[in-house]
Amino acid sequence: MNARDDSRDKSALGARVKAARVRLGRVPVSEHLEAGPTDPKTGESWHRGHVLGHMSEMMPFWIDQLRRAGAGSGEVGRDQPGYQHRREGIDRGGAAATEADLRRDVDEGLAGVLELLDALTPADLNRTVIYHRRDNGDSEERVGELVQSLLVVHIEEHLDQLDSLR
Repeated sequence: MNARDDSRDKSALGARVKAARVRLGRVPVSEHLEAGPTDPKTGESWHRGHVLGHMSEMMPFWIDQLRRAGAGSGEVGRDQPGYQHRREGIDRGGAAATEADLRRDVDEGLAGVLELLDALTPADLNRTVIYHRRDNGDSEERVGELVQSLLVVHIEEHLDQLDSLR
């Protein structure tokens, strides 16, 4: 995980997303579908398709949430239908789609993150919202912190995961 704080710097966040896009393009396509280790927090064990399916679902979801937060919605988070949609994205990556299709969807999501960053102002990044977490309750967060953690760092972590599943 990248520990530096770029949450107030649209340019730095954008550079990280652009680097992630290049990195995704360099990951060879694979037919390998062996699951990685079980995540102790979630109990889930994913293969490459699951990772890509989740990435293709989570980016549009968080882009929408954070666009609304930047516009003043005051709240960010997944509700029960949001968690069901997350599960559907993971399952789609596990069964229905080819890796090439999933990678195209992930690349489109990365383009969407860059569009979100272009649209957010410094005031939007500094806006405080309530972030509803599934397992840790609610917290007050800045939109920029959420863009960094829910999108940029989340993408980087899943690219690390994808690299480990070659």
